[in-house]
Amino acid sequence: MRDELLQTLPIYKTPSQSLWRAFELRKLREVEFVRPILEIGCSDGAFSSLIFDEIDDAIDVNPRAVDRYQRRHGTGGVYNRIHCMDARRMSFGDASYRTVFANCVLEHIPDLPGVLADCCRVLQLGGTLVTTVPLERMNDHLMIRSRWYARWRQSNLVHVYLLSEQGWKDLFLAAGFSSVEFAPYLSGRNCHLWDRIDGVVGLGFGRYKLGAALAKALEKSPVGLSRRVYERVARWLVPHIDTVIGNDACTMFLIARK
Repeated sequence: MRDELLQTLPIYKTPSQSLWRAFELRKLREVEFVRPILEIGCSDGAFSSLIFDEIDDAIDVNPRAVDRYQRRHGTGGVYNRIHCMDARRMSFGDASYRTVFANCVLEHIPDLPGVLADCCRVLQLGGTLVTTVPLERMNDHLMIRSRWYARWRQSNLVHVYLLSEQGWKDLFLAAGFSSVEFAPYLSGRNCHLWDRIDGVVGLGFGRYKLGAALAKALEKSPVGLSRRVYERVARWLVPHIDTVIGNDACTMFLIARK
């Protein structure tokens, strides 16, 4: 996990978000993705570049994220084409892709049933939607065990959908997918660790939050200094990470097949 942390920390800066992404990175690297590939909610491509050599099309609803990617990479980078597009209104043709990929995205989208149906439409027969999603069980492993805190965290994280395994499966099957497979990747203990750290770096308001200030400071730091900071953070985190996932999984890796 140390290697994954050292790759996600320079992207996300805050230890909590980097920890969560490190677990996703490890799990997604086990997957063989078949092209052509469409990514939904691509942001600036930094995370996907750790997994893919090439993605055919990518979309994000945020024009600033798309512009940031284009300014940074021009016609290069991991995406052959990047579009500012709402996943609820995709303009791609039927059966255009073998894989649709969405990392930690679907739970944030209103009108998700319509989005999933459109993902199914753009997939070829036998194609797959590969995604990671949180489970409602994460509420049982937060730093504070109370309904008000769970509701506040869901609002804070902009989780429109926070479902059980069966709830997610039902959504995908209703959208037209023929089968859904799950695999856990974040245990209850690791979710609790993430929330404790996130609670600290989230202190403050807006750009004056501790995490935002830390990220800004690291951006302006010499490369050698920031690298040493990341190495120290990774060295501190690794002994606290739980390597066993039982029935307390708080997130799922999901493959839905058309």
